[in-house]
Amino acid sequence: MTFFLLLLNQVILPLTFTVLFHHSEVKSRSNFILQFLFTGSFVLFALVIGSQSWTSIFLGYIIGITFLVVSIKKIQELPKTWSFKLGDNWKQISSVIVQILLTVLFLPLSIYGISGYFIEDDNSAVNLTYPLQDGLYIVGHGGSNPIINYHNVSESQTYALDILKLNFIGIRTWGMYPKQLERYAIYEDNLYSPCDGTVLKVDKGYQDMIPPQRGDGHPAGNHVIIECRNAEVTLAHMKENSIVVDSLDAVKVGDLLGKVGNSGNTSEPHLHIHAEKEGKVIPIKFNGRFLVRNSLFW
Repeated sequence: MTFFLLLLNQVILPLTFTVLFHHSEVKSRSNFILQFLFTGSFVLFALVIGSQSWTSIFLGYIIGITFLVVSIKKIQELPKTWSFKLGDNWKQISSVIVQILLTVLFLPLSIYGISGYFIEDDNSAVNLTYPLQDGLYIVGHGGSNPIINYHNVSESQTYALDILKLNFIGIRTWGMYPKQLERYAIYEDNLYSPCDGTVLKVDKGYQDMIPPQRGDGHPAGNHVIIECRNAEVTLAHMKENSIVVDSLDAVKVGDLLGKVGNSGNTSEPHLHIHAEKEGKVIPIKFNGRFLVRNSLFW
């Protein structure tokens, strides 16, 4: 059911409405604006709030580009009149009313999602290097508001990120929650130090969980905490017996720390990373970028 809802919101509805937009008759410029905002709100919702790693980031890009092409084509066909028309019969009128209501619902949600792409104070962020270097990676949860980053509701993990890896068709794994850890693209990927610093803590000895089971009593699972530029950076859910550093070790950017696993309170293999400074959670930038849901890096 969960996957069906994802497929519905991220693929079926935005693609269907884009096709209907393409075939619709533009009765006036005002009607065009409504049709554009209605269709755009669903496309934007899918690309901004939807988790593209479940339905393919490439498919998401195709839908977004298709919407832009259709919009440009429609702009070229605009009539000169601005007079808004509800329709000539009850079916057309009800369709316009539904478009208005759904636009009022989905457009503000999408705009709120985009507001999570920004942080109030850029200078408060710690700048790190990407800790994963062996493929195409995507942010599952990230950003400065809870609609694109569920960590945001927790004071201890406000700006935390969950990072996944994409396979060749742009999804995180084959299936919803396969029990075979090797089916997750990120599992056993090398995890590298994102900065020059000192290892403050190493916690290990926890087994990798079989999805979607979670490890109770040790949320971070096998993890490493590094002092980076006066901040404490936590990298969590590492693979059992993979950590190759110890407390008080000095590390350089790119030094191997271990491998991505599925230990701790996690539903599937991924990298969880967050930073604290003087007991307060701070934003993270990677190579100057503030990553949010569906951000890509390689």
